[in-house]
Amino acid sequence: MNDTIQLEDTLLTETILDKTVEDLKQLKLASKEYVNIANALLDLAINSHRTVEQFGAEFLSDMKLDFPIHYDDIIIHKLKARKHKKLLEEWTSTGYGKEFLFSRIDNIERSLDEMLNDESNIFGIIETADKTPIGVMGYLNYDKVNNKAELRKLIGNIDYGHKGFAKMASEAWLSYGLHTLKIRKIYIYTFDTNLRNIRINRELGFKLEGIFKAENIYNGTAKDIIRMALIR
Repeated sequence: MNDTIQLEDTLLTETILDKTVEDLKQLKLASKEYVNIANALLDLAINSHRTVEQFGAEFLSDMKLDFPIHYDDIIIHKLKARKHKKLLEEWTSTGYGKEFLFSRIDNIERSLDEMLNDESNIFGIIETADKTPIGVMGYLNYDKVNNKAELRKLIGNIDYGHKGFAKMASEAWLSYGLHTLKIRKIYIYTFDTNLRNIRINRELGFKLEGIFKAENIYNGTAKDIIRMALIR
């Protein structure tokens, strides 16, 4: 068990360091500036007392939820294609929104119709307390035999991005998946460059499963893909 945790931490550290070094090379800083950055990172590590294990994880409690899912300041309604399709088309028409349709591991962008018509996919529309629709949560490729599914999320309303709604909706969706659908394993794919997403996933309880080095070409560049999983 300890060896597995150490391997996960080593792989994640190597990925973050590779990305950081790559970014710093582009800046062409003076030697003194590199030292200042290293010192700042060291101070941050020493003075940061919160670990992944210390973050709240209410969604891991045995809390059965069903649609509509009420959780903190949000509500998740079951997606109805006829009612919500136009909204989804708007959200996934942007470069950022298209990421929801894109399978990183397969390097394939599926159409919205294809995703909505696939019976192995489950979707929920995220609303704020005042009933403003802001995004969508999904379980893709829900495998009932092996009891596993891929997690996808999108805050399509840009006015609500980076305000904690994605994490809040993920906690609610994980509760629904783990305790209502009884999904055994929930996994997620992300690019190694999306460090914010990786951090949020770790806070939610996801553990690193592996890194697919230079797996697929994206925007002309070979990208590393990280797979993380949460096992009930």
